[in-house]
Amino acid sequence: FRTRVPHRPNTATVDRGVWVARLATSEFLIEAVDLDNDGHSQECIGASRQLLTSSAECPRDVYPVAREDLVVGIQGPGLQILLRQICSVDFVPLFKSADSHSGPVLLTSMMGVGVVAWPRHTTSGTTLTVWLDPSFAYYFWTTLLEVGGGVGAMAIGSSI
Repeated sequence: FRTRVPHRPNTATVDRGVWVARLATSEFLIEAVDLDNDGHSQECIGASRQLLTSSAECPRDVYPVAREDLVVGIQGPGLQILLRQICSVDFVPLFKSADSHSGPVLLTSMMGVGVVAWPRHTTSGTTLTVWLDPSFAYYFWTTLLEVGGGVGAMAIGSSI
């Protein structure tokens, strides 16, 4: 696994199609992405296969936990207003320190649901990507659409 890993907790970076978030000193969230459309996400798929299928090839003291979270991207002109209504965290400084391939990661609660949140800048503006337990998917999605529709935010499903 030769992808760059963030040094500080609660930060993330994208390197060669692999998004790596350091959630604490020894806990990570890793996902295949292809923000630049360069085909590098296959490297993450190969690494996850190695970690999940071959204990002999798995690095010492690494214990992969496969998850199937719901991933939702939220953007639009009303994004900051929406975030003030659904979360008690001020995201303005987090967006200021983010770019398209790296930045802060936050573990918080939105509408009573625990999420991992990654603010970043994209070609279409600011975007917040959240990961959450799929058992809360229907509640989270329908509430997000209802509240977000009233403030001009647009929810985009299943993408980073």
